Amino acid sequence: MKGKQIRLRRLFPKGKTLIVPMDHPVYYGALPGIEDPRALVRDVAATPADGVLLTLATLERVADDLGGLGTIARLDGTHTRLGSHLIEIDRVSSVEYAVACGADAAVLNIYVGADNERDLLRKLGETAEACDRWGLPLVGEMIPMAALAKHYGKKEEVSEAVLADQIALASRVGAELGADVIKTNYTGSVDSFRKVVEAASVPVVVAGGPAGKTVNDLLRTVEACMEAGAAGICMGRNVWGRPNRREVLGALSRIVHGKASAEDVRIDE
Repeated sequence: MKGKQIRLRRLFPKGKTLIVPMDHPVYYGALPGIEDPRALVRDVAATPADGVLLTLATLERVADDLGGLGTIARLDGTHTRLGSHLIEIDRVSSVEYAVACGADAAVLNIYVGADNERDLLRKLGETAEACDRWGLPLVGEMIPMAALAKHYGKKEEVSEAVLADQIALASRVGAELGADVIKTNYTGSVDSFRKVVEAASVPVVVAGGPAGKTVNDLLRTVEACMEAGAAGICMGRNVWGRPNRREVLGALSRIVHGKASAEDVRIDE
């Protein structure tokens, strides 16, 4: 069995996946709920979640706390909230180093439609080639410009039809350039997101986006994502930003893996 298949099996043990990203400090610095990465990883490992997404430096620090969690390594990150070049995000770690650190997959941010789209797509293609050589699955975080403001919590009006069209395009471009899994935004409805899943041609995992949803709104969104055919979710701030994050992860797991409805796992707020 190829290395990619073995590693993907750790991240998708039941055919779907529930990933908790904790790479946010690369852009934001420390955020409430993520100040102590070891404490967060221990909490995630105590739930039915499947993995965490983090930088390689943090992976080294939390290695003893992972338990059975799979790991996705962030390989890029050359801008912060203090900078003025949001779309300029270059690779800072190598595929070889990710394999040496024991990562189960790598992830890159790609802003489709950005002024530097050519450079970002080249980054994706070249990294995909290296990942193939090393047997490391590659997650393409494909964010079209219509979704970028929303991804960073900025209010910018765009119709669902336009958003869905751009997300579908970005997802397929990621697959065509070598991503094994796509991480991208939810479009807003089951019907429009189903078109994204169908267009992508590889598994699609839904990103969480900015915090702000009530926990039961979050559960309803995840139910809709799974109904549309998503391969899972990758949600951070809406999970670890809550005081009851273990309970939230348990409920999310029942939706992702157990096909429960949001009403079945409703949480008192």
